[in-house]
Amino acid sequence: MTTPARVIDTHLHVWRTDAPWMSWLGDRPSWWEPVRRDFSFAELREELDQAGVAELILVQAGTNVLETRQLLALAATEPSVRGVVGWATLTSPAATARDLDSFTGIPGADRLVGIRNNHHWPPDGDVLADPRVIDSCRVVSDRGLPLDLHFKDDRELPLAVAIAERLPELTIVIDHLGKPRLGDQSAFTTWAASMRRLAVLPNVYVKYSGWATFVRRTLATDIQPYIDLVLDAFGSHRVMYGGNWPVALVAGNYRDTYRATLDAVAGRPDSDIENVLYRTAAACYRLPQPSPVRSTT
Repeated sequence: MTTPARVIDTHLHVWRTDAPWMSWLGDRPSWWEPVRRDFSFAELREELDQAGVAELILVQAGTNVLETRQLLALAATEPSVRGVVGWATLTSPAATARDLDSFTGIPGADRLVGIRNNHHWPPDGDVLADPRVIDSCRVVSDRGLPLDLHFKDDRELPLAVAIAERLPELTIVIDHLGKPRLGDQSAFTTWAASMRRLAVLPNVYVKYSGWATFVRRTLATDIQPYIDLVLDAFGSHRVMYGGNWPVALVAGNYRDTYRATLDAVAGRPDSDIENVLYRTAAACYRLPQPSPVRSTT
């Protein structure tokens, strides 16, 4: 396997624990203790440089437009940040438009490349289960933005199927391989059926991310059958890499997670690897022409 010259990590966070939108971190189980602290962009950049990953997309960690504004401001000063997947409410079309309008004209506004909804999280709660959410999703689509969807686990994937079928013009990104229950082998069939339903919808992409957190270790064999199915069903042109730092630190350091992620796809053609590590992200998030490759030495 040849690692391509350009690698972009599509799923990374930075945060301060005292931010009001980070209160959810206190509700996580005890094994999340390694990530219950502040994580700066400087620390993230050091981790990426050590792994040889030059470019990235920052993703919201909370459900507050103020966080998105901060991430956009950071992106405006950091050339390696190719984009920000922020947050906007989906509770009504007017409210969605209001939140999106609030990013207009601010530093880094041109780096907004997507919106993410965290199902069940306040203030939106279970809005994805409300058929009327289509009207808010249409606002996101009309702005030319993909919608990342983050579920508790794969049993909620039928909600994504319903939205993708009703709104084919909306690009949908399924975070973390659809959150399969890796510790429950009997659940593979349910996850696989949902992913195959999504794969027939050309507007759906998948992030190859977050998996090590589920099992709290970085072994390629844990994820091999899952990424094999996703690549075979979706094609590499709809699958993209995400490291999920710092959440992934509950399983191991960034380099270990990245290496195991690559090991699980090592038998794939170089063209597939190039798609997963760069081209898919550039196409899905409509990234502008890239700047020269950042040196990581």
